[in-house]
Amino acid sequence: MSLNIFSLEGKVAIVTGGSRGFGKAIALGLAEAGAHVVVASRTQADLDQVAKAIEAKGRQALAVAADMLDRASIENLAAKTIEKFGKIDILINNAGQGSTVPFLKLTEDQWDQILKVNLKGYFLCTQIIGQHMFKAKSGRVINISSTMGDYPLPYMAAYAASKGGINAMTKSLAQEWATRGITVNSIAPSYFATDITKDAMEDEASTKMIMAKTPINRWGQVEELVGLVIYLASGASSFMTGAIIPLDGGWSAG
Repeated sequence: MSLNIFSLEGKVAIVTGGSRGFGKAIALGLAEAGAHVVVASRTQADLDQVAKAIEAKGRQALAVAADMLDRASIENLAAKTIEKFGKIDILINNAGQGSTVPFLKLTEDQWDQILKVNLKGYFLCTQIIGQHMFKAKSGRVINISSTMGDYPLPYMAAYAASKGGINAMTKSLAQEWATRGITVNSIAPSYFATDITKDAMEDEASTKMIMAKTPINRWGQVEELVGLVIYLASGASSFMTGAIIPLDGGWSAG
């Protein structure tokens, strides 16, 4: 088998939440694998910096400020991508929000916000952007879920519910679109070292609790996520759909 099967040369990818953390690392990794990348989040200045880094790797980039809870905003994201590149091959649903609140103190507004950002946002992006894949009979949808979707910690009811919902949506849509040349998969990471998790990494109690759940006994590195994304985005994964892939240092093995 030629390693060219992992190449994303000429492919066009959209990465939501692409200005930092997982999204930024994924966007740059896709570019290194050959893809042209569209990054989307709410902050244009941060997106512009990521776009410059993508272009420095010799790929085309497009930075589009977008609200993942606003249909018109996502339609604009899709339209600008089609205008520039003429197609959309890969969608990485990554934009999300964390939450750690005791259940009895969890307000209705907090519950609604987490479910809207983490679940409804994925629904809207996949429906609007996915229609272009559906027409083309080709595409890859990759949802960034979480270990919390199946193996949740306490105080994370809303977050865990949103990620469990993503997993269920992934499995259902994978079956629905299987004959359209579109694969739909999810990656379920545990705790990774990013700018977003910096506070937890510096907190001794949090780190002790996380390591107690992680047989490999360290935080994940974003590069370890990027490799899996490239696999799922490439031709190498053409027979895989509906999978929820744990990337958790053994968290789900216990």
